[in-house]
Amino acid sequence: MDESSADAVEGTDVTQTGFPLAPDDEHLQHVGKTKQGNGYWIDFQLAVEDGKVRDFVTAYVFDKEGHLISCEVINCGLRGDADCRTATDVVPKLLAKIDATVTSEIWVKPFSRVFYGHSFGLVVREDDEGDDPQGETLIDALPGHTLMFYGPWDTCNYDS
Repeated sequence: MDESSADAVEGTDVTQTGFPLAPDDEHLQHVGKTKQGNGYWIDFQLAVEDGKVRDFVTAYVFDKEGHLISCEVINCGLRGDADCRTATDVVPKLLAKIDATVTSEIWVKPFSRVFYGHSFGLVVREDDEGDDPQGETLIDALPGHTLMFYGPWDTCNYDS
């Protein structure tokens, strides 16, 4: 955990303090630092359009406090189409483009950006969805709801 995470204590507002993303062998394989010292996260997302699944690869770059400073979303195409690109085609190019150098834990804050008509990002779940009867804050990776992050916010906790 770096010094920016020291302010994240139980009971604080995660939208202000942020939370860590820690690389693992499952869903957070591409998390770390760029040559410039910023955090990065490359994520795989999907969206259903007219009953078909469209795949995306996203590259997010964060400043040292966890604010999003740049993002790129690559539309890989519809699953099953002959011209649909795979993550193995896209990820190495994105890692090179953002000057990714080190795999490590980074600090992020919720954000949302629109690409291709879909909201992408780490978005605080609205209370009216009723998924959490205890009223705890949950953060979804959008647009595909592929990961759900939850507290305590001083560690990287998620479900897929």
